[in-house]
Amino acid sequence: MFKDDCIFCKIVKGEIPSYKVYEDEDFLGFLDIFPNTKGMTLIIPKNHYDSYTFEMPDEVYSKFLLTAKKFGKVLDKKLGTQRTALVMEGMGVNHAHIKLYPLHGLGKDFKPIIPDGEHFYEKYQGYLTTLLGPKAKDEDLIKIKKLITD
Repeated sequence: MFKDDCIFCKIVKGEIPSYKVYEDEDFLGFLDIFPNTKGMTLIIPKNHYDSYTFEMPDEVYSKFLLTAKKFGKVLDKKLGTQRTALVMEGMGVNHAHIKLYPLHGLGKDFKPIIPDGEHFYEKYQGYLTTLLGPKAKDEDLIKIKKLITD
């Protein structure tokens, strides 16, 4: 199942070249041509699914995550990283995709990294960050908890 106007479907069909690093019956992995770190890789299902991955069938979603886990371990081994981050924000291309970011320079022993500065966004900016925001007020957290759990 492909969409004619989808760049990732065209990559799967071989209509657009890619730097393929992984392939099995259901999924394809290729290097991002606009990486922000060495080895940044995209894992995509060969069939077209909307980029909001929470709408994927459970069986496909589970296999998708397991494929990303398996290839994330390959990135760690081959690039000498201790960890690879996984992001599924579903933006940029409307075809389900997982972004794998090898985390270079961490060393062998886990040490928390807490960067300086705080960031909070009222609106999605086109990217995600794991930087901490300002400490939330208890009353705001209570309201959000109530909204989610009621």
